[in-house]
Amino acid sequence: MTLVYPLNMPASPKPLDASIYIERNQTTVETFARKKQIHRNPGDRWIGKISLPPMSASDAADWLGFFDALDGFVGTFSMPHPDYHMPRGSALGSGLVDGGGQRGTTLQTRGWGVSQSVLFKRGDMLEVGGRLKRIVVDAASGADGSAELTIMPALIESPADTSPVIVTNPTGIFSLSDGFVAPTSDHLGHHRFSFAVEEAL
Repeated sequence: MTLVYPLNMPASPKPLDASIYIERNQTTVETFARKKQIHRNPGDRWIGKISLPPMSASDAADWLGFFDALDGFVGTFSMPHPDYHMPRGSALGSGLVDGGGQRGTTLQTRGWGVSQSVLFKRGDMLEVGGRLKRIVVDAASGADGSAELTIMPALIESPADTSPVIVTNPTGIFSLSDGFVAPTSDHLGHHRFSFAVEEAL
């Protein structure tokens, strides 16, 4: 059977430790007067490191097969943020992208429950166009069910009009930062994995 990317990660065990954050693609230039000038470039992305708990050789085999299927830097996989699977706002309705050609940190949407005063809270996660985004400003829906969402990282690819805005178990598309995962095992047969990830842009 041909591998089709992105792959799904093994369902268990859940990460023991995780550090997931946005890497900014910014440059700074300090002038002669020590005034710092900041240049924002496209390409902000999620990066991080995942550590899995000790597991049996049987459980580890599934993970080893998954890592090998990624074929180093070639393959990609879907991954949620380890800690945020549901919004804290109401997020009622079936949100859709409202209009094509959208880029940047503002996303126009529609299809939400009408007049929701706390549709999303700052820090809620969502998925749009296969990309994982974080709400950075509380959002409400209007009387017509529309909502303007302020998100990070910025959109560098425009999601299609009417694309769904996924708020339950949102995921992003990632790859292995190092192209490999080096497992360790002890005399009791416990296997451990730690691996670095980066969003596949």
